[in-house]
Amino acid sequence: MVFFNDMPVVLLDYSDKGALTNALVGQHVVISTVGGEGLFNDFGTTLVEAAIDAGVKWFIPSEFGADYDDPICTTVPPLAIKLGVAKLLRENQSRISHTFITTGMFLDWGSDNGFLGFDIPSRTVTLYDEGKARTSGTILPNIAKAVVAAIHHPEVSLNKRIYIADATFTQQEVLAFFEKYTNTKWTVRHVSTKDKQKEGAEKFAKGNVGEALLDYVRYLVYSGVKVNMLEGRTSNKDLGILTISLDQIVKEAVQRTNPTQQ
Repeated sequence: MVFFNDMPVVLLDYSDKGALTNALVGQHVVISTVGGEGLFNDFGTTLVEAAIDAGVKWFIPSEFGADYDDPICTTVPPLAIKLGVAKLLRENQSRISHTFITTGMFLDWGSDNGFLGFDIPSRTVTLYDEGKARTSGTILPNIAKAVVAAIHHPEVSLNKRIYIADATFTQQEVLAFFEKYTNTKWTVRHVSTKDKQKEGAEKFAKGNVGEALLDYVRYLVYSGVKVNMLEGRTSNKDLGILTISLDQIVKEAVQRTNPTQQ
């Protein structure tokens, strides 16, 4: 990880609330990017508690992703701790303000590593069900802009859940753009979202929480439930965030894989 030369860096144990509290004293806003194993070890909750004890005024949790206020999220066991962070912040709203930022999937990141189901080097796609469910997403640079804009526009974001998205789409639409920019007919395999939900439950029961969450996420975003469908709810305009088209997102993903590809 690279830091700016003048950026203070504190190395500590996220399970040590006292150390976290000391590190956060004097800070006005905390932006959490705790993820992965940090979520499963309850570090997110510890960080909120430390921020409250330190007198932090505003907390932006690691909510980037689906609309975790949707009731369906309570049926996904790996999300229990994430939901606990939101509950803790709301219960302590008189002591610390919050903003939840829902972004949908990370479109550039997910295109590059295959998480969205598209394997660019092999020209292979995994379509969940028929690939016709509508879902939403945002590129990482616009997520970063949303965080900054939320802080600069408290009238839009303070003590609220806000939604941003670059595009709402189906996998079939994304596939058409990938075939356009690779000039290749892709190999298609089909997977049932119900099977992913079942696999997630089985892995969670065996203690494979991280792998279980990945299966559950694919079930949530591609099964047609509204948890990741942000169309008509976004605050992009209010926050001054310009969107990038799905066409351009796919084009740039192909170019990153093969810089000579036009």
